[in-house]
Amino acid sequence: MAKFVWINKIMLQKTKVLTLILFGLLFLNLSAQEDNFSNDPVAKLPDDNQKYRFGLQFNPNTSWLKVNTSAYSAGGNKFGYSYGLSFEYFMTKNYLFSSGLTVFNTKAKLVHHLINMPSIEFIEEFELKYVEVPIFLKLRTNEIGYLTYYGQFGFMAGFKFRDNSTTEYHDTSSSGFNITPTLEPSDVNEFNFFNLSLVIGGGIEYNISGNTTLMLGVTFNNGFIDQIDKETSANLNYVALNFGIYF
Repeated sequence: MAKFVWINKIMLQKTKVLTLILFGLLFLNLSAQEDNFSNDPVAKLPDDNQKYRFGLQFNPNTSWLKVNTSAYSAGGNKFGYSYGLSFEYFMTKNYLFSSGLTVFNTKAKLVHHLINMPSIEFIEEFELKYVEVPIFLKLRTNEIGYLTYYGQFGFMAGFKFRDNSTTEYHDTSSSGFNITPTLEPSDVNEFNFFNLSLVIGGGIEYNISGNTTLMLGVTFNNGFIDQIDKETSANLNYVALNFGIYF
């Protein structure tokens, strides 16, 4: 279990460092390019009159629970994905309001270490689905050749519409066993209906032709609302790799 905690800490530290570096470069580019935008024949949007655009996206992710209750721990990283529609409104050439609608699929594992029986673990595994609505401010450099660099930050609101779970006891002693217990509904943890995350990320866009653009990015979602509705306290975090196309 300590190994999973160590891996989570390393991933989180690397993500924060890379994101800070990306945003530092982004702001330097924005300040250097804003004054020269109108005089640069290359660094222009494909359509200077474009006010908004729509897109499609697919985002594989790895998620984990940050458990804040003693006698409980997370069961490591889980892989999932999301997909959906994107909408962006151009407030200026370099600053956009970004939103959309996505379906987020992920898994989570919660391990309860029984105090009076230290070799016994009560394990709950969840399959979760949310409808998510992002609210981001997106900062873009001017187009350099066919590439545009961007950074974004904001909030992600999630509304759970499916929560399937399985439970088992596991004996960590040498005579290990697994059984599927019969539990009352009041004994099983459930995830809350609503989730809210602080999101930060960045990436690149590649212009194919006209207003058609490919997007590749990465985002870190830091959940700050308790997701377990009983005495356990845990937040849902995830890192996503973002693939998309805008029209």
